[in-house]
Amino acid sequence: MKRALILALMVGSAHAEFMDGNKLLSDLQSGYVENRMYGMGYIIGIADMGRGYINCMPENATAGQIRDMVKNYLENTPAERHQTGDILINRVLKAVWPCARRGNSM
Repeated sequence: MKRALILALMVGSAHAEFMDGNKLLSDLQSGYVENRMYGMGYIIGIADMGRGYINCMPENATAGQIRDMVKNYLENTPAERHQTGDILINRVLKAVWPCARRGNSM
């Protein structure tokens, strides 16, 4: 059981790095609910991982709102879609909800 869980986590993390903007937009626009949900789950996972240090989204931000912002960005910046999904998602969220600078930088 433990070995299967480790293998599943490894496969999931290895696959995540191959999600680029083209694939993500394709999933979000898909006619198949499974693909749309996969895209949504990917976006929310990246958003949650960056929360508090890459982005400071408000507590009441919704998954649909975040998905719409990312989808809109992907639709309007085709030249950027070759980049990995995590970079694109973090770019959108950081632009909309940046975190305050910490400490005293020189």
